Amino acid sequence: MDEQVESWGKVLQDFEAERRRAIEEAQRSGRPPIINLDSIVDAKISGLYSLTQRPLIIYAVDFFTPQKVAAAGVDIQILPSDKDGFIEVIRELPSGPLDVILHSPGGSLEATEAIVSILRKKFNHIRFIIPNIAKSAATMLALSGDEIVMASSAELGPIDPQFNFPRGDGTIIPSPAQAIIDQFEEAEKELSRNPSKLPAWIPILPMYGPSLYQDCKNVLKLSKEVVRTWLMDYMFKDLPKTARVNRARKVVNYFAKHKHFKSHGRKIGISEIEKNLKGLLKLKALDSDEVFYNRVMGVYFSLLVTFQQNPTPYKIFWNHLGRKFVRHVQGAVIQIPVQRQVPPPPQSVPPQPPSSTP
Repeated sequence: MDEQVESWGKVLQDFEAERRRAIEEAQRSGRPPIINLDSIVDAKISGLYSLTQRPLIIYAVDFFTPQKVAAAGVDIQILPSDKDGFIEVIRELPSGPLDVILHSPGGSLEATEAIVSILRKKFNHIRFIIPNIAKSAATMLALSGDEIVMASSAELGPIDPQFNFPRGDGTIIPSPAQAIIDQFEEAEKELSRNPSKLPAWIPILPMYGPSLYQDCKNVLKLSKEVVRTWLMDYMFKDLPKTARVNRARKVVNYFAKHKHFKSHGRKIGISEIEKNLKGLLKLKALDSDEVFYNRVMGVYFSLLVTFQQNPTPYKIFWNHLGRKFVRHVQGAVIQIPVQRQVPPPPQSVPPQPPSSTP
């Protein structure tokens, strides 16, 4: 049978078909309809698992719906509380390889570091699959993998850290750490040359506080060190040490270079990575395998429709066994331990995890 091409419209049709099925069943039985839209997502996930035979988890955030973003606030980001979701969806999975479908705008470096630690204690080969967007700390998370697979239209983003400054109206202004450093150093140079310009700087300089300049330098250094270590320990683990160090340094310097990207939201797609890193990353185009691409996008579209048709969920963790962990905008956490019998993958001996680089 030919592979059905997945699309947004096709997934909507699948959801509507489930509604019609439930209504027709209710009419025959005389009972209220039971509409199980999650079964559509489960079916898409099962289709992907049957192809790859690799355990799969999903971390997806609805940052496309302004109302949910406004209601969830900073919770839309990668946060320490996300550890609970990752632990929930991996605890029944076998050790060995893992696929992670990732859709996130980013968040906390420290939380991302904790999540990587959780995943790496159990899985020795992690492949991050990016159907659309994984920016900022989500890019850092992807760079902790042994391999990245992304659609030709998908985007990673710069990993330069940001500081958030609250305004009087309650909104937040994000500011790149490197831009803060540059502005501070520019003020220092300008005032040393011409002290009469101090009045122009007086409204700005008090915002720095007693340690912001040094904090910016520290977090820039930390973000580079963390990602560089992940690259050497995982993606580049099979290379000689000198090659690992040099390759990881080049990759990190590219992704962390604020002066090159100039905006934290800039798109870094496959074409940009190939042009600037020339094959340094273990990166594959999802589109190069039509069936694989089709099944990944089926999962992705089903998640987007789930977000669109439900007013409260904004963050979903899901695995190929049907277990999920959902966060809702009203603050509730719903855990639904639904399990489905999945045929085991072919027996093989997974590669042993490498030793950490000193």
